[in-house]
Amino acid sequence: MTKTTMTQLVSASIEESLMNVNTCLICRVLEVDMNTFRADVLPLNDPDATPILDAPIAFHQTDQFVIQMPYKKDDKVLVVCSQADIDPLMFGGGDAASRSFSANDALIVGGINLFTNPIQNEHPDDVVIGTKDFQTKIVLNDAGEIDIKSSKFRVEADDIEFVGSNITANGKNLAANIE
Repeated sequence: MTKTTMTQLVSASIEESLMNVNTCLICRVLEVDMNTFRADVLPLNDPDATPILDAPIAFHQTDQFVIQMPYKKDDKVLVVCSQADIDPLMFGGGDAASRSFSANDALIVGGINLFTNPIQNEHPDDVVIGTKDFQTKIVLNDAGEIDIKSSKFRVEADDIEFVGSNITANGKNLAANIE
């Protein structure tokens, strides 16, 4: 017969409790609704994991601006679980539940690229918005330059203004032709 010491019993109890604390998880998107900005996701590190349903999608945003990512089925995302119940904040009122670090309070905070499928980064020192193959991109560098690469570039505006001492198209100076 094996004797269990008090230390072993307490250690086992603590370990079991910690297994129910969720901090962050790498998940696969099962379903996504980009109209309500919610997704069902499945943790990748646990073969017996239960899907997390209706997780809100967080974007880089302020009261006035947003950078929106078009998440799709099978995307890999980083999901964090709030220290406290997010329902009163998300739904505007009510009492908070006493839960902490629950999958019920999961938020999708960004996509993640696995090491098994690396991206060849052409711009390690620049801000880039683009496709993973960099065939379409907007690049901002610390020299103050903005480069845009695209198969088609469309501008829709009431007023378009070009200001510069050197305005070129296909290597020809356009500024000399503007009066």
